[in-house]
Amino acid sequence: MKTFIRFFLLISIPIFIAVIVGFTIIQKNVISETKQQLVKDTKQKWLIVKDDFASVSGKNYLVYNKYAEISDKTNLRFTLIDKNGNVILDSTVVYEKIDLLDNHADRPEIKEALKTGNGTVIRYSKTLNKKLFYYAGKLPNGNILRIAYPFSYIKMLEKSITMQMTAVFTVLLVTIIIIVALLAQKLSLPIQRLNYIAENVEKGKTNIHFPKFRDPQMAKIAALIYKIFQAMLNKQNTLKAEQEKLEHIFSVMDEGILLTDTNNRVIHINESFKTLFDTDVEMGDNLLESLNDAELIDFFDEILQNDTVNRAQFPFRERIFEVYVNTMNDQKLVILHDVTDRIKYQLFKAELTGNISHELKTPISMIMNYAETLMINDDLDDKTRKKFLKTIYSSTDRLNELINDIVELHKLESLGENFEISEPVDLSGLKENMQMLYANVEDKDISFHFDNTKVNFFSEHLQSVITNLIDNAIKYSDGRRIGVTVHKKNSQLHITVDDEGPKIAEGDKKRIFERFYTCSKSRNKEKSGTGLGLSIVKHIVELYEGVIKLKTNEWGGNSFHIIMQEKSTESKN
Repeated sequence: MKTFIRFFLLISIPIFIAVIVGFTIIQKNVISETKQQLVKDTKQKWLIVKDDFASVSGKNYLVYNKYAEISDKTNLRFTLIDKNGNVILDSTVVYEKIDLLDNHADRPEIKEALKTGNGTVIRYSKTLNKKLFYYAGKLPNGNILRIAYPFSYIKMLEKSITMQMTAVFTVLLVTIIIIVALLAQKLSLPIQRLNYIAENVEKGKTNIHFPKFRDPQMAKIAALIYKIFQAMLNKQNTLKAEQEKLEHIFSVMDEGILLTDTNNRVIHINESFKTLFDTDVEMGDNLLESLNDAELIDFFDEILQNDTVNRAQFPFRERIFEVYVNTMNDQKLVILHDVTDRIKYQLFKAELTGNISHELKTPISMIMNYAETLMINDDLDDKTRKKFLKTIYSSTDRLNELINDIVELHKLESLGENFEISEPVDLSGLKENMQMLYANVEDKDISFHFDNTKVNFFSEHLQSVITNLIDNAIKYSDGRRIGVTVHKKNSQLHITVDDEGPKIAEGDKKRIFERFYTCSKSRNKEKSGTGLGLSIVKHIVELYEGVIKLKTNEWGGNSFHIIMQEKSTESKN
């Protein structure tokens, strides 16, 4: 009996100790890792969102509404507190009741943040009546941004693990006592296997091989351990899923987000960053070593050399990025926003406004000056009065022509490329319209050569291209002959307008399609245009995926040759 008891104790005691130690370590590791991950994730989120609060000095409903929605989805709490402890914004409190919140200057995390720059604490919230984890950081303007996350789910996890362990341990203890009492000598190998499992669990491994046991009782014990282990893994996966849910919020942002350590190793990177720079860099990679593009390496090397960048603009190839860089706790956060289109639009708007103002100034000034002269001089003779009125009329006509061209150009730019033709254009009918339109033109011999067919184009687009080219030839050509040829080849339409010159200078050929650009040396002052005609032609040609060629013809003048692709017609039921 003594031998049996000694052998029983020799086998059972190590098993009990191993099980207890293993379960205890697992419980502590899970809870410890959960807390550490929460602290780390909260700090990263603070770095990402702090820029939205950096410029907020008073109540701001837009910022409040944005983070109130995030709080509803993620249980995160965002609080902005000034350096005196007054609450400016709180994402979990009704906007109108924020001013009623207590002063937070006595909160431990706020004290620590004001003193050292950041502070963390786990404590009970009087506002929300529950225990929270707090992380507070000091913003450049002296305010404190605090992020809080409910600590209740960790307590629930700890309680759930403890209850499962207690229940399983009780069952396991009874089972082991029975099995060891009956099969003490046969349990040496299974006990070693159990010890193997416990050691791997203790090391934090997740892919553990659970060996099979021939003895049904030992197999049952192994199954119970496996069940507990799987339950713990499920809890970890649940926590990971919550983390991924929060990361998804940042992954859908248009801005590229990059978080690296001091060695440029990627800690976090979102999909927008990969899309912006067409890279497959993953978390854990060294950013500069993973890139194969020398120009891209130089671009990021220049950015990462800075510890702090506040929305500076960095050019990269044909794009411009607005860059924000901040270094905190040996980690560097980089946010890149592609502002190329915005800057191009600003430049375009400024240039267009200046050009329009310049072009409008001349006819308006002439109208005002001559009208003022007519108003204050009642004794002008009829000849002078008619001359002034004629000048006013011509200036008004030019102003009207300019406005019409601007409106037409705007319509073309707003049309887009994906449009369909309602019905084809009969080139014979178009030819008749052109002949009637220019029948009374003096000093010019205009010949028209059109194919007798139909083409899939908007009629007004073809008319605008042809009339603008003919008008351009009439205004600037010194010769008499103007030839217009329109013919279809396969699915392409070829339009050619020839004149007798003078030839357009090589330096002007690349610029004549710009808005308001004219060749000043050869320009006929009495027949001056708006400077938008050829720009309108260019936009129409681009709508039909076409090209414009300008060369010298056999007459010694200019030949505009246009090739455009036919569009598809609308489907009819």
